[in-house]
Amino acid sequence: MSPKLTKTVILAAGLAVSLGACAREQDPANAGYFSGIGNVVGGTYDRRVAEREQDAQRAEQMAREMQARASAAQAEARATGASLTAAEARNRAQKAELARLDIALREASRNRNARAEDLAAARVRLDAAKRRQQQLEQHPPTSQSQRSAEQAAIDAEVKALDDMILHSTRAE
Repeated sequence: MSPKLTKTVILAAGLAVSLGACAREQDPANAGYFSGIGNVVGGTYDRRVAEREQDAQRAEQMAREMQARASAAQAEARATGASLTAAEARNRAQKAELARLDIALREASRNRNARAEDLAAARVRLDAAKRRQQQLEQHPPTSQSQRSAEQAAIDAEVKALDDMILHSTRAE
């Protein structure tokens, strides 16, 4: 190879390396020819692709996590809804039982075999149970365990009243 040709090749290679090493635009949309060559040779484009892939993977992982959270929230909402529906059904049943006891107590009051003191005490307890039932409806406890405990207490009172009324109206 001639010295002139060698000199030209070295000069061209040096020029290409110098231009490739110069400050270059990393955005392929804005990069010119020499910036593009420098980016390919320097691995800038490969790094950009790898960064974009990592960003996409993070976004996909975040989407999966959000979907899992949404599914868990939906399941919790369904469970809470079912619990609320059951509590409301029990509340309606208690209300109906209180109404039945009210009727039985009025009938017992008319019965001449009824003991007046027992019936008066039953009236007071029945009124108190009705107030507790109304309070439970108007201001339900926030926790399911408190709500269940209050309903169980009302159930026990209703049963005790039922027994009391039946005992008071029996012929002696």
